[in-house]
Amino acid sequence: VLGFICAFFRTVWIVSGGIRCSKKLYSMMTHCVLHSPMVYFETTPMGRLLNRFTYDAEILDVTLVWSMSMLLIATSWFMTAVVVMVVILPWMLVVLIPISICYIMIHFHYRKSGADLQRLDALSRSPLQTMLAEGIEGSATI
Repeated sequence: VLGFICAFFRTVWIVSGGIRCSKKLYSMMTHCVLHSPMVYFETTPMGRLLNRFTYDAEILDVTLVWSMSMLLIATSWFMTAVVVMVVILPWMLVVLIPISICYIMIHFHYRKSGADLQRLDALSRSPLQTMLAEGIEGSATI
């Protein structure tokens, strides 16, 4: 019963946080786009702008909520496992400290390359959405 109650409150907390983040991001993005100079709209294809809005909304609405839920679950499992190991075998701390340092170094390396991979993914989506937007705009002329 306690597990069910904790899972319920975790879900409510994560979903409400995701909604709050999504609203804030969308309003900030809309504000920035509406207050951009006209040169921005002349140089930025409509597909890229639409891609940015939809991709960020998708990440916040779907991926972030799921990721935060998995983060909380995995962190609680990890902390429980570390506490049990250290209580049973106190010398385990000697092994855990170097492993943790190695993990942190790998984490920082991945974060740098992960941002570049996301940027390349976003750029690869833009041409298709630009062609679709231009086709829709051109259909009124035809």
